[in-house]
Amino acid sequence: MIKLHYNFKDLFRSTRLGLSIKKMFVMLCSLLAGVFAYSVFTYIAYMANGSSFSLIWSTYKFIPVPVFGYTALTWYSWIIWGIGTALFFIAFIFGQTAVAKITFEQLKGNEFYEMKESVKYAFKYWKSAFLAPVTLVILIALMFLGAFIFGLIGRIPYFGPLFILLLLVPIIFGALFTVYLMIVLFISMFISPVVTGTSKSDTFDTLFEIFSLVWDHPWRLVIWGGLIGGLSALGFVVFSVIVKYTLEITRWALSVWNNGSWLTIWSNGFYFLPPVPAYTITEKITGYVAPFMLSMHNFTAGNWAVTLTSFIMGILLYIIGFTVISYFVTSWTAGLTILYINLVKMKDDVNLLEEKEEDFDEIEESNEPAEEKKEEEKK
Repeated sequence: MIKLHYNFKDLFRSTRLGLSIKKMFVMLCSLLAGVFAYSVFTYIAYMANGSSFSLIWSTYKFIPVPVFGYTALTWYSWIIWGIGTALFFIAFIFGQTAVAKITFEQLKGNEFYEMKESVKYAFKYWKSAFLAPVTLVILIALMFLGAFIFGLIGRIPYFGPLFILLLLVPIIFGALFTVYLMIVLFISMFISPVVTGTSKSDTFDTLFEIFSLVWDHPWRLVIWGGLIGGLSALGFVVFSVIVKYTLEITRWALSVWNNGSWLTIWSNGFYFLPPVPAYTITEKITGYVAPFMLSMHNFTAGNWAVTLTSFIMGILLYIIGFTVISYFVTSWTAGLTILYINLVKMKDDVNLLEEKEEDFDEIEESNEPAEEKKEEEKK
């Protein structure tokens, strides 16, 4: 078991714990699955809106991104796009739950915990991590619906203003509770997978833990969470620089003897990246990190081998880009896992790393044959 200090010092382990092939591979597969589902549904949404496949491809390439207020989509197209977005978040939360479980087992000293086991665990418990924020969204929506109904009642002549005045204090407390729910919702979007990954909790237990954390340790959540975010961002920048120069060296080494066709394939591969206008903004923020992923390239026609290789090169660049993103997410999730373990120790005086887990599934499976034997004896 890894010895923790149970204070902010433990958070500095996040970047090291995040740099794990197992965690990054699980997160990468989850991201790619989510992006694939999102892209398919977004393409369908655009095509249902009347756009041709070739127009969508020439504009967005693999990942279309509609912008509210600028992209003219019909209401049913937005619903289709929303389904794809929800599937992406499900895959994202699934990956985070698996990464949190691997990190938790690693902190307990189980360095050989398998990816397969973490995926099985995530398949069984991801619903709790996903439904906790969804439940809060429903509660907030009901609070706004109640406010809307009170507003309609207030429009009734004579009776309405008096009714609102009598219930003004409860309405104000309801509005305050709604703000509190919004804060808890924001926290739950980050903490839910970690709570689920470290304990076999259902939706209610996950929500209870989140409410308890927000109530007992609000400032630690903010300050420590900000520290984890800063450390993860720093690791992301360093890893991005390493990947950038790795690609540059690869391009240089392969173009020494094959300067013509290889450079064409290289440039064509970058052509498939999304033509987002974030190049200038990212360059101002990170200097020289982002341009290798976001710079614009034209597609140079060639024979079928060059075209096919360029397409595969474009897919490979996407995988490399999401690998860099997966490291940020794994570092972030590992840091949040440590944060949650520390806060549980502070508020409940419970060391989650020392608790023995009982595999109730195995107990039930072992009991099933015994119960069947008893029934046969009775017969």
